Amino acid sequence: MNTNPVKAKLKAGEWVSGPIIEEIFSVGGVRMLANAGHDFLWFDTEHNMYNWETLLTVVQFSRAIGITPLVRVTDLSYANIARALDTGALGVIVPRVDTREQVEAAVSYAKYPPVGRRGAGGMARNAYLPKSAGEAVEWGNAETMVVVQIESPEGAERAEEFAQVPGVDVLCIGPQDLSINMGIPGKFDDPGFIDTIAGVAKAAEKHGLACGMVNRDASTFKLWHSIGCRFLVCNSDLSLIAQQATRDRATLNEALPK
Repeated sequence: MNTNPVKAKLKAGEWVSGPIIEEIFSVGGVRMLANAGHDFLWFDTEHNMYNWETLLTVVQFSRAIGITPLVRVTDLSYANIARALDTGALGVIVPRVDTREQVEAAVSYAKYPPVGRRGAGGMARNAYLPKSAGEAVEWGNAETMVVVQIESPEGAERAEEFAQVPGVDVLCIGPQDLSINMGIPGKFDDPGFIDTIAGVAKAAEKHGLACGMVNRDASTFKLWHSIGCRFLVCNSDLSLIAQQATRDRATLNEALPK
């Protein structure tokens, strides 16, 4: 993987998709989700119980099979962002971003000097491939993605500011928390909610970035894509299991005698 294909597709104006990985921590589970044809896997350490050794394994396996691994960190800190990238992740997702200063900090933690202040060390960050110090810095700064999550009305109002920070690739909506903070929990079809997403997407597109959206129902992305979302976080491992198990049980109930 000489380039980050997700970053390249977004730069070309295309859409990309991938599921959230919550609790399937095995290489088999990663392979099965990659086989579906998605572009990236979103390993979620914010709400799930990863340890660093497990994260290293699934991130490196993802790179080996050619799907882009991204890690959502628990919060905005140098330690979380730099260590996530040192596992070999090709990007970080930073939750709960409300100010331009937070966006600038996220970029600084994710990029090497002179762009940022990330420290250089370890072989996993380069997928164990031989790279000189200069090559690693140049490649890392060019190919590492920074995705910031907008999860509050204040963040949405500042989308234009966020999009102007050099080094940011995606403004991604956190729909559940955004709807809660707007006082309309889970009402993703509310006109005000949709207008808010459209505003963020417009700001992102104006500055050459992508807007992202998260949803468990793939059919909803027809709407979200139509208003400008191109980074499509589609479903999660646990939700996929629950959905299919529920369908199977309903099929059995219909087909077999009581």
